[in-house]
Amino acid sequence: MTGAAIVEIEALKSGRLITVDWGTSNFRSALLDDAGHVIDRIQAPRGILHLAAGEFPTALQELLAPWLPHLPAVPILMAGMVGSADGLFEVPYLPCPARLDDVADALVQIPNVDLDRPVFIVPGLRSQSTAGTHDVMRGEEIQILGAIDDDASEMQTFCLPGTHSKWVALDGRRVMHFSTSMTGDVFAALRNHTILSRFAREGEHNPEAFARGIALAEQPGGLLHHLFSARAEVLLGGLAADADAAYLSGILIGEEVRSMLEALNTQGPVTLIGDARLTELYAEALSAFGHDTRRIDGDQAAVAGLHYLASHAGLTTSGH
Repeated sequence: MTGAAIVEIEALKSGRLITVDWGTSNFRSALLDDAGHVIDRIQAPRGILHLAAGEFPTALQELLAPWLPHLPAVPILMAGMVGSADGLFEVPYLPCPARLDDVADALVQIPNVDLDRPVFIVPGLRSQSTAGTHDVMRGEEIQILGAIDDDASEMQTFCLPGTHSKWVALDGRRVMHFSTSMTGDVFAALRNHTILSRFAREGEHNPEAFARGIALAEQPGGLLHHLFSARAEVLLGGLAADADAAYLSGILIGEEVRSMLEALNTQGPVTLIGDARLTELYAEALSAFGHDTRRIDGDQAAVAGLHYLASHAGLTTSGH
């Protein structure tokens, strides 16, 4: 775990908000000043899957222990899977269409968390997907809020790549609907638990193989057919074994991008929010389909979004 050890105590005392992005696998927290600048960070591989019911209050106190004694009454604002049925406290989803600014009015204060300060959780969003099925998100709405322009008024498409990639249609600052693609999960499953695992090895990214995989999305046969080529191409010498993972990644991302652009009828540029490695891959795929992109760091967007919410909900004041 990283945290306050390298930050002077006096610097910590200028903190006015503790933000927490508590997901499935990881815990990420940032201590912010009044202006939303990061004073310090704490991160640990202690996502909700690593905790049993009832362990969350104690885990939260342990994880934030480097800060809490020096920050009496400073509020905590949390987002992500911590608000799910498997988290600290289940917070209902807001239905789409939903204005991003409405999220500030729907923060839920958590009872029975003995930290001598208010603790809030951000609600997620629920939507009808492009297929007419139910869809949900927790945490990505904060990143969108931190990335979108204050005066946004046009139709936009946002993509948040990850284990479960989110494709979001916005009208100004209103989330109209979104759809999830399980691309990261499927990639991991195929590499580790199918016949493709023999060749889909770890290795350096291969841009040429990745581009070949993307291009298959426009060829006949469909995804299930294209996937088997990740084995056959290596067996028959059409692809080096150490390029197979990049090829497989290209197949999956290419199909995701092609199908979502079509389903959303995206005409303009796409905003990508996430870590640099993933957004670079998605930018390449989107470019192959004729779309420009802008890329925004996911962690910075999450912190900015949480600070925005806290400010609009009146949680941060110089009096803390």
